[in-house]
Amino acid sequence: MQHEMRPPNKFMRWVKFLDRVQAWIKGEPVHKDYTAAAYALADATALKRNDVIKRQTEVMYEGVHPEVVQFYKAMFAACKARNIPVEAFEMLRNEARQDALYAEGRSKAKAGNSPHQYGMAVDVVHATRYWQLSKKEWDILGSIGKEVARRRNIKIEWGGDWEKFWDPAHWQLQNWRIRKDEPKVGRPQLVDYFD
Repeated sequence: MQHEMRPPNKFMRWVKFLDRVQAWIKGEPVHKDYTAAAYALADATALKRNDVIKRQTEVMYEGVHPEVVQFYKAMFAACKARNIPVEAFEMLRNEARQDALYAEGRSKAKAGNSPHQYGMAVDVVHATRYWQLSKKEWDILGSIGKEVARRRNIKIEWGGDWEKFWDPAHWQLQNWRIRKDEPKVGRPQLVDYFD
């Protein structure tokens, strides 16, 4: 049972490498910060909880760009393989919601200026701790997301790399303003079998 709670060994070898590189860059002994962060993110029991499964499976893709959908599904699978429960908190957002987030200071974009309004972004959060993650834990999720995007050749930006407004849950397509009118995922077509 204890083994189920831990991230897979191959992943942990990569995380331990991050700790060694970080120590080398700083000229300090290895602190194992990333290793501890990866263990803290893992929660295999949450992956089996009904409330988590329900939120993970009831994601609405209508109006969302296919590359964002592909990215999220692949990131979800990559995290699940590492026993890290994540979910898409928000993909598509209407003007009223965007303005409310702006007024609360939780977004730097007013209505009309957010990639969420055009289905060009996704906020990926931990499925039980949501935004309550350390910087190192967000870095682990950021590294997983970047590797997913690289493998699928999806040009995406991570809000955890931003200096002015750090938003580590946020992922948006590069050049989304130019691409905002591209076709999105539509409603499933109903087939009439009685024609």
